[in-house]
Amino acid sequence: MSGERITKAQRLLDLIACLHGRRTPMTVEQIFEAVPAYRLAASPAGEPNQDSVRRMFERDKDELRGLGIPIDTVPFPVNYGSEMVEGYQLRSGTMYLPYVKIVGASGDSDREAGGAAQSTFTREELETALEALREAAEIPGWPLVAETRLAYRKLSFDLGSVPEHPAVLRTLAPGAEEIAGVLPRLVDALSRRKRIEFRYHGLSRGEPTDRDVAPYGMVLLNGTWYLVGHDALRAAVRMFHVGRIGDLRVNRAAPASADYEIPDDFRLSEYGDRSPWTIGGDDEPLSVRVRFAHPLSLWAARNELGERELDEGESGAVHRFDVRHVRPFLGWILGLRGDARIVEPVELADELRELAAGIEAAHG
Repeated sequence: MSGERITKAQRLLDLIACLHGRRTPMTVEQIFEAVPAYRLAASPAGEPNQDSVRRMFERDKDELRGLGIPIDTVPFPVNYGSEMVEGYQLRSGTMYLPYVKIVGASGDSDREAGGAAQSTFTREELETALEALREAAEIPGWPLVAETRLAYRKLSFDLGSVPEHPAVLRTLAPGAEEIAGVLPRLVDALSRRKRIEFRYHGLSRGEPTDRDVAPYGMVLLNGTWYLVGHDALRAAVRMFHVGRIGDLRVNRAAPASADYEIPDDFRLSEYGDRSPWTIGGDDEPLSVRVRFAHPLSLWAARNELGERELDEGESGAVHRFDVRHVRPFLGWILGLRGDARIVEPVELADELRELAAGIEAAHG
């Protein structure tokens, strides 16, 4: 068999089998000898080209790690402990997911008996997970719809009969079809750690800007998708409304190698609960003071909304907000049904009254 006839899939499977069948780490030389594609990769002179094979191995290793195959790099002793070398290992205990065991609602004893090789759940817990998968798969533009439906089918098989639920009809938001075409490309770039370039139509500027971004994650806020990443133009982490991203280009160089690393101190959860009026924008935010009537003032304080500036007791409280996008902020204030009023700036309070009057005229 020649090296050209060994496909990439065969090569990756051979590498997995090679490492999985060993209880001790393997050096790179041992791997090159054990995996046929590496062993047969030769230079025109007929001798193995070590540099070429090493690059191939590094690409394969990074790709398998990206797919969730836990190939560990470990130091281990040789020559009766007199020398330490670097090797690679694939521990079988980290290779497989634990078995799922369904227990009764009151099956605490069954849970304890499951052991480390099993994950035990009640049927109610798994049905809740199944319902969450069902809901996620129906989100318009959900970029992982294929993976979600696959997980749904697998869990449905484990549960056997699944309770029927009435169908839920969903309407697409304006521009949802265009966003659905962008989302999978963003997710692919994020999963492979590839830099992206795009034209961004921000709200705070009159013209679009070119951005060079290292994607760190994506969040869904109030039905709107946002990309979180390090923006080279601003030299800082920014959030981008996916619906305002145009002319998206993913770096094609070295497709199997990552362009960047996500910082260890980055937490996507810190961006998942932000209010729409605080997201994006490069200009200084607008300082807005809002008076909450009692008892809504207690709710505002408990949820740490804005910065509490003045406590008026039974009359309420005044909170200050940093607002980057006025429109969603005004919509939120309107939703509080008159129990929250803008104190400053006066121009924004007037805009709120005009917006309320327009809604009343249209729907009253």
